[in-house]
Amino acid sequence: MAQIKRILHRLAPSSLLARLTRPPRLIAFEGDTADARLVIESRDSRHALELLLKGRTSGLGVRLPLRAEARGLTVDVSDDDLTVLNGETIDLYTVHAGAADRFRRRVASSVDLAAYAEPGAPRRWYTTVQGNASLGRRTPVEIIAASGTFDVEHYLGQLFDIGLDGLPDGMDPIEHYVAKGASLGLDPSPMFQTRYYQRMNPLVRRNPLAHYCEYGWRELRNPAPEFDTWWYWSTHLDAADDCVNPLAHYRTTGRREGLSTRPDPSPSRRLGTGQRFVPGQEVRRVCLFAGYDPDGLVDDYVVAYVRELARHADVYYLADADIAPEELDKLAGHTKGAWAERHGEYDFGSYARLADRVGWSTLEQYDEMLLVNDSGYLLRPLDDVFARMDGRACDWWGLQATKGMHRTRKVPVNQFYEPIPMESVRGPLLDRFEQDYTYDFHVGSYFLAYRRPVIENPAFRRYLASVTKQEIKRSVVQKYEIGLTRWLVHQGHPFDTYVSHLYPLHPLYTPWYFRLLDEGFPLFKRYFLTRNHYEVAGLANWADRLRQKVPGADIEMFERNLARVADPESLRRSLSLGSETGVEDPPVPAKLLTRQQFAAADRTSPKHGSWWAFPVCAFTHNFTGNERAIFEHVKDDPSIRKIVLTREKEIEVDGVNVEVLPLQSPEGQHRLLRSGTIFIKHSRSRNLVHPVSSSLHNLVQVWHGIPFKRIGYASADFLTKLDRVEEDQAQYRAVIASSKIDSLAMTAAFYPLTLHQVWNTGLPRNDFIVRDEGLLPSHLRGQLQALRDLVGSRRLLLFLPTFRNAADGGAYHFSADELTKLDAWLTANGCVLGLREHMAARDGGYGAQLAGLPVLNLSDDEFPDVEMLYRVSSALITDYSSAFIDYMMTGKPAVSFAYDYEAYQLERGGFYDLDHVFPGPICQTFDALHGALDGLLSPTADEQYEFRRRLFFDHVDDGAAARVVARLRNLTEVRGIGKAPAERIA
Repeated sequence: MAQIKRILHRLAPSSLLARLTRPPRLIAFEGDTADARLVIESRDSRHALELLLKGRTSGLGVRLPLRAEARGLTVDVSDDDLTVLNGETIDLYTVHAGAADRFRRRVASSVDLAAYAEPGAPRRWYTTVQGNASLGRRTPVEIIAASGTFDVEHYLGQLFDIGLDGLPDGMDPIEHYVAKGASLGLDPSPMFQTRYYQRMNPLVRRNPLAHYCEYGWRELRNPAPEFDTWWYWSTHLDAADDCVNPLAHYRTTGRREGLSTRPDPSPSRRLGTGQRFVPGQEVRRVCLFAGYDPDGLVDDYVVAYVRELARHADVYYLADADIAPEELDKLAGHTKGAWAERHGEYDFGSYARLADRVGWSTLEQYDEMLLVNDSGYLLRPLDDVFARMDGRACDWWGLQATKGMHRTRKVPVNQFYEPIPMESVRGPLLDRFEQDYTYDFHVGSYFLAYRRPVIENPAFRRYLASVTKQEIKRSVVQKYEIGLTRWLVHQGHPFDTYVSHLYPLHPLYTPWYFRLLDEGFPLFKRYFLTRNHYEVAGLANWADRLRQKVPGADIEMFERNLARVADPESLRRSLSLGSETGVEDPPVPAKLLTRQQFAAADRTSPKHGSWWAFPVCAFTHNFTGNERAIFEHVKDDPSIRKIVLTREKEIEVDGVNVEVLPLQSPEGQHRLLRSGTIFIKHSRSRNLVHPVSSSLHNLVQVWHGIPFKRIGYASADFLTKLDRVEEDQAQYRAVIASSKIDSLAMTAAFYPLTLHQVWNTGLPRNDFIVRDEGLLPSHLRGQLQALRDLVGSRRLLLFLPTFRNAADGGAYHFSADELTKLDAWLTANGCVLGLREHMAARDGGYGAQLAGLPVLNLSDDEFPDVEMLYRVSSALITDYSSAFIDYMMTGKPAVSFAYDYEAYQLERGGFYDLDHVFPGPICQTFDALHGALDGLLSPTADEQYEFRRRLFFDHVDDGAAARVVARLRNLTEVRGIGKAPAERIA
């Protein structure tokens, strides 16, 4: 027999061997679903075995060692072991320790696992039809049925509204709701609105009520506008008990007893006047200080912080950590008591334990009780903080308030840009916050002060005592940090903050933080550096900025703590954002990065304020316009690295510290990722192609003219795309303009930018219209000479039509007679028509019609820089092209051939009435145009011409490029690289 087995081991696959030998078998089950002990019988006793828990859908596996005991192989399985497998069905196998998963053996079951199914538990052990042991997620029907939240009468009462007289015979209402009712929008309870829950939780894909019963209520999600889960829980139930579903309690008990389901929608009306200390009163304070240290140490910065607090309060210290007595001795002389115990309930767990240790009978003897933790480095003494707050009337206060969390930062009500005075917050805004699905206003819990009206409130003591361990930090924030703020407000306790305004987002983790320092803010949060979850650029110089703002701060002490406790990679990543230092600069990638790879590289690549990127035109692939004029101004400046990013045309430039690279190349991507300033003339997607982050670069919109027609957010073209336009244009840090009037137009076009983000510098490209010819760049002088040679002794009339959306380009169709008249006039007057069609129009709408006439092709392929055409020409013919505005810089005459004016107004619209701003005749027919041509050659003095020119040009010199460069230097050197989310000025 042994010989046969050896042969089978050599020849037969493992699956056949498994069928020929008895499988491992579950023979005993102890405990419950969340924490079970399994006993398995196996004949394979020659090898160390492990229990393999394998997800049936994902294929992921978790291995647990099997212990050999007298009754069999035992193993403990808890919910924590199964986290990676989420809610999928799990099958059980045994496998040799160290062997691959494919050598596994299925575990059969001799136990009645159905007897161990727990009502309300998210999973249940069961035996499959093949007799094997598995752990499965309960079905939505099972979850709802066990929850006690389903109101059958209410559900059936809605069937008539959808055309049903009732359910089919034998159909269970819960099964109907899961199968059809939820998709029809039926509500399973008066306090659970299916459509509302789905709308407020768009990422939830399973049955909404099942999700709420399994996860939602513990995550404090609300089932209906009229039911606030945490309010009901904290007001009517034991806040420390997380076993009672508030919605189920309301259905069985709360509705009958008339319990409130949400707080007062106008809490500001409940706020009292607050306690005010008598001037000169000696305020007695007690401080409950919560500490934590991963290495079990009392750090120097904690000693310094506690020592400063001890100047103002009696301090009691408790660390949520294992700390040796000799470490706690560092606090001797600064505290009334110092303890350490690992409880895992975060800071509020320490506060609750300290209140219990010290005793409320002792705490109520003080005028003010501080709750302080060690998450911040103390920068300066606290004298000013206490002096300022002693003069305020309030029941409780903190250093600053926050509206929003990281996960709610994109909620519209949290998208304010400017700081809001706290006086306004405590009024109508406090009531407005009650309308949020996720209530997220709170006073920072890292430093709170409570006065006697709060200390003596028995409900406050119970609230603090109800703190329990939470599985995720977010629950701690919502229940105790945010929850306590809301609870105190609804108790009528007025509050105040040391910082005078409510700043956008969480100001301690955004660029606003450095503004808080100007108000005397005393702390620097370590989390700002170690996580930087708002991706603030330029934190590599955090120490220098702190020294500049707070000269006496002990930065070296903070750096020692960071070096010990911060994860080096997280810290490196955080400090590398938008920084020239702090990271190793990766080499040029071997191949072109994908969009996802580029975005990831952008977050970690260093950014150099002295690197300026100049992408060429997305339409013509020429390097011209405002960006070229800026380049020409700085091309010989060695302190600026100029990177010209090309497309299909070869670009030749000269200068110092200049690179010319293809945009779609690894080298081009490498330089773009590191450029602090990037110029754009159309849009980010057209000019940059790659997903460049505006929070990590200065994206400067230089556009390609002074617009007459409405563009961007103001254009009729984009009425159905305004959200997308707004999102794109919000990324620009600045836009340039030519005058006050033009600044207003550009502000409207580039909404949501403000007028303060539009620079009235003049357009750099217009420098080339008025500059002395001898001072022009050599390539422009070459174009001038080539054009003069082409024109010869004739007079050049420019014909510059604008772009239209029509399929045929919308060009005017000349009749044969009209072409004959135009030909005769040009010949008789010694003129040549210079045709330059719009760069976005590629249909040749006029070139074919005018063939055979004295016409020159002045396309951007032949003459890239239109300013040279302006200099050589005698007059301009256009329709509505904004070229007529730039052309006024020359003082030469112009005529508008407005043959489709009404249609064009409907298509694109204009910022101005054409007859108010055009510097010459406006002709709506060919005959009118023909009659106006003579006036182009013998113009008369026109007072309106100069007036209209002044509307569009506050600067008529050749210094626009210099002014733009000066603003760019100020932007980079003073405000840094990357646009802050709430920035409203540049």
